[in-house]
Amino acid sequence: MRAKFSPVPLLFPRFSLGRRCARILLILYPVSRFTERSPAPMWKKVLSCLLAVLMTVLLFTACSPKETTLRLPVDAIPSSCDPAISDTAAMATVAANCFEGLVRIDEKGNVQPGAADHWSISDDGLTYTFILRDGLKWRLPDLDSTEASSKNPLGQDFIQNFDTAMTADDFVFGLQRAVAQNTKAPGASRLFGIRNAPAVYAGEAKASQLGVSAPDDKTVRIKLSAPDGNFLTALGSPCAMPCNRTFFNKTAGRYGLTASMLLCNGPYYLSYMDPNGKSLTLVKNDDYVGLTPGDIEQCSLVLGEEAPEEDSDSMDILADFQSDEGVLDGAVLSAKAAQGLPKTFEVTNYTNIVNVLLFNMDSDFAGNEDLRLALAAATDVSKLSATGDSIAEGLIPDCCNAVSGTLYREAAGPAKGPGFNLKKAKKAYAAAMEKFEAEATEDEPAPTSFQISFLCLSQDKQAAQSIVQNWQKVFGTTLSITIDTRDTEAELQDALIAGGFDVAFAPLHCSELLAIGVLQQFTGDTDQNLMNLASDEYDHLLTLAASARDDETVIGYCLAAEEYLTKNSIILPVTQESTCLAVKEKTAKGLQVFPTGNTYLVYLVNA
Repeated sequence: MRAKFSPVPLLFPRFSLGRRCARILLILYPVSRFTERSPAPMWKKVLSCLLAVLMTVLLFTACSPKETTLRLPVDAIPSSCDPAISDTAAMATVAANCFEGLVRIDEKGNVQPGAADHWSISDDGLTYTFILRDGLKWRLPDLDSTEASSKNPLGQDFIQNFDTAMTADDFVFGLQRAVAQNTKAPGASRLFGIRNAPAVYAGEAKASQLGVSAPDDKTVRIKLSAPDGNFLTALGSPCAMPCNRTFFNKTAGRYGLTASMLLCNGPYYLSYMDPNGKSLTLVKNDDYVGLTPGDIEQCSLVLGEEAPEEDSDSMDILADFQSDEGVLDGAVLSAKAAQGLPKTFEVTNYTNIVNVLLFNMDSDFAGNEDLRLALAAATDVSKLSATGDSIAEGLIPDCCNAVSGTLYREAAGPAKGPGFNLKKAKKAYAAAMEKFEAEATEDEPAPTSFQISFLCLSQDKQAAQSIVQNWQKVFGTTLSITIDTRDTEAELQDALIAGGFDVAFAPLHCSELLAIGVLQQFTGDTDQNLMNLASDEYDHLLTLAASARDDETVIGYCLAAEEYLTKNSIILPVTQESTCLAVKEKTAKGLQVFPTGNTYLVYLVNA
């Protein structure tokens, strides 16, 4: 007679087993439970033992990883996780894992299908039509686990009656919000190629006039004002994520401020935001039907610093990461910090930092083309790479693509500049002095010497001194140079934005996946335009690059724009550095970041 068995949950009442484990137990448990009083045959005893061992192995190998919480450090926990206003690494990580736009950017910076199953582009490059995949759903927030229902403005009735099916209007509204004047989205300019987007952003046009529409529930149509070969990459950025119009309006200005005030549609959803700003928790989204489902059940983003101040209560990433008992499973580190890790850690390098000399175009000294050329040509960058950093081949680091699927630096080759040439340097300096003499008046005599302010990080002071000493050796006492240092990169950035310097030696961290995105940072009145460049010629080259319809033309115009900066000695690339992703293979195997090194792609972890 077949033995009776109890339901699986009663076997382990204190543990939540996965469906796979439950099926294993249901199959194996009855076989090994004999109720006959007479001794069982030997083959049955052996079979029972083997099945018991197999059950144990399968139980722990198949189920245990799913219970794991991945822990990853970030340098700041945001007060809002609204992807439209994403401006930190933590917010970018939430956007990449908890949301999915019409397209998704993969770990190599390439465009892949996202919520759109497929799309088409008109022959003139102005109209993009996206067809959504079947079964798209919003993942409702866990009201009880994040916030008392009585305190939640949404209310339990609203959540229970909310239609989770996604429609094309969710993507239309998301794009309208991204360029709305009151949103103040940091990445809004990425979407300015959409018809009327600049006017909407400036408050000169209504959101309904934006070139986005939903002909039906599964179709999103976007019209551009001019062809833009990089538009698909822009649609993968955080500010282009979908947003449900009804849910957003119901939150009454609190969208994204807590986990219960956010609707997610990605491989994960935001389950918890620590009110004290210490952590965020992402949980696997079982409603996700896209191409990149998560495997690990849960991930916590925790506040941490690579080298915290003595009075800081943030965790020391290296100490926790190196220790076997450490609680971190992966971290983005500097190349120097990663060198101290044991070989048991998997380390991936991303060349995404270029150290450069910046010449302030607003200064009396660096605003002079001949004087800039003189200093640039008198700089031997090979003498500045003693730390092991490689010499930069241009302003664009190795991590950037030219277009989706093509690395820019490999395709374009090195950017040409003045090169180290003392004869050229002295000739340019003499030409500048001759012009000053020719333009001199009795009231404004020609200068015989120059006072120069040189700005850099404290850690780069030795390199700065080497540069300055060489300049003074070439040009003599006509140069009086003061080195002004800042202790942190944040302080240096503030000083650069404030101006008041002539020359600066600074690290430029790449935050853009495409070369044109890096180059566009130096147009207009932006915080990234640290040289205060205002050039119609430069801007026109980037306009041509954006509207180019083939890869070769895009690369050609980007290189021309890059060389405009280097040949005119506005920026002198010196060395390039890497950031590193280090992971514990046992718990975080498969974890990736974008080539820029600032966004964890949790959904790639193999549990």
